Amino acid sequence: MTRRRPSPAVYRRRRLVAALLAVLLLALAVWGARALYERIFGEDPSPEQTEQQTADDAAGAPGSAPDPTGEPAAEGTDAEPDTPPEPAAEGFCAPADIEVRASTSHESYDAATAPMLIMEIENTGSSDCTLDVGTAEQEFSVSLGGREIFTTAQCDIRGDSLEIEFEPGQTERANMVWPRSESAVDCAEPAELVTGDYELTVSVSGISSEPHSFRVTGASQ
Repeated sequence: MTRRRPSPAVYRRRRLVAALLAVLLLALAVWGARALYERIFGEDPSPEQTEQQTADDAAGAPGSAPDPTGEPAAEGTDAEPDTPPEPAAEGFCAPADIEVRASTSHESYDAATAPMLIMEIENTGSSDCTLDVGTAEQEFSVSLGGREIFTTAQCDIRGDSLEIEFEPGQTERANMVWPRSESAVDCAEPAELVTGDYELTVSVSGISSEPHSFRVTGASQ
């Protein structure tokens, strides 16, 4: 018995069905591969999520500032504040309330005259206070061109304590005669000084004055 051949229309329908099946199988393969990837690696991020994650990685963890040096930022390291100066004992003068001034009896001295060095102490505060102004707390220092020539700190001077209560605006004065000596050699013996502009600095209880300049003529002049 002779088998009847399908018509051209049937061939076209079969080819169309085969093409649709191929497309469906391809789609199923892609979906299966995607589902397998998500099962193994997790959710497939969207492009927006990927860009955001990249930006977060570049910026670093939340709450940490970027360090231009590349070093990890230290946590909980605050700069230590400056230590405030210790306040004066109750009833005693604060250094900020005391002004110490240096001066001399003359602006210049000839070769035969020993200069008189003067210290003035004034309470510039607004209340009474006590300050030790005794010789144990006083220092007279003379220098020339930045080199110290004489200082009572190097001399064998008997130091006494003398606490005085200063009223606001009260000024006390102390002075000594400098025998034109070099204290590193001998505090009492006159030295061969050179002519020049010398500077006097005085202090009491650790409070110092500004330098005061005066002229001294050397012995050889």
